[in-house]
Amino acid sequence: MAQKSKPMIVKNRRLKMSPGGIITLPVSARKALKMEKGQGCRVTVAVENNAVILAPTNKTGGFRVSPKGQLELRGEAQSTLTAGSGRHYWMECNDGSGVLKLNPFK
Repeated sequence: MAQKSKPMIVKNRRLKMSPGGIITLPVSARKALKMEKGQGCRVTVAVENNAVILAPTNKTGGFRVSPKGQLELRGEAQSTLTAGSGRHYWMECNDGSGVLKLNPFK
């Protein structure tokens, strides 16, 4: 029997996007994206229902995440998180599906 994993919600006011659009993903987010320690990865970035969705992708596509978890958001994804209160955001990490959802604080 396969168990459905529930998303872990992290509502922490320390999660903030820089004015240049750079975010740093905490360890729980990197684990949800199935990143290995000391190695970066590539992710796809999509905006759905006023939230930014990150999902792992192959080695050549998407946006680069550094080994320390830094990612530069551009365009619509950046403006979505900027619309929140003081560029703060909260996360929903789903280890089972490998999807990370960033929601702006209102």
